[in-house]
Amino acid sequence: MASPVYGKQFIRFAETGYVPDAVSLPQFRVVKIDNAPAGEPPTLALADGGEAFGVLQQDVIALDPDKATSGQRLGTVATSGLLLVEANAVSTPTQNEPLEVDGNGIAVASGGSGTPVTVGGSTPIVRQQVIIGGVYMVLVSFN
Repeated sequence: MASPVYGKQFIRFAETGYVPDAVSLPQFRVVKIDNAPAGEPPTLALADGGEAFGVLQQDVIALDPDKATSGQRLGTVATSGLLLVEANAVSTPTQNEPLEVDGNGIAVASGGSGTPVTVGGSTPIVRQQVIIGGVYMVLVSFN
């Protein structure tokens, strides 16, 4: 039996960001942060290209508004390393392409329906395509 492909992901640095109660964010999607006021944690949202924060490492489900708490919900975002990113099954990026994502933070092939991503001014590069449990993914090098 083969070992899990998750072992190919190497996280160098990770940070946290706030997820609002009514928001649901899936794991292994590229996320961005808003311009939070001083003293407030950065709020996460799915990236749609441009400057991104990193890759969310866990599913964060939306809370029922009738049962929502006032506690802060934090998501772990890998910001550097060789990171798994969910990919479009029809338009999967190929090796050595710059990372492009659609409006849902999913990796797509260059020149298609996606928008290029930068993180800290550098361009993440696709290194390998993988399929995990029927889900198309790419390993992306984030500086």
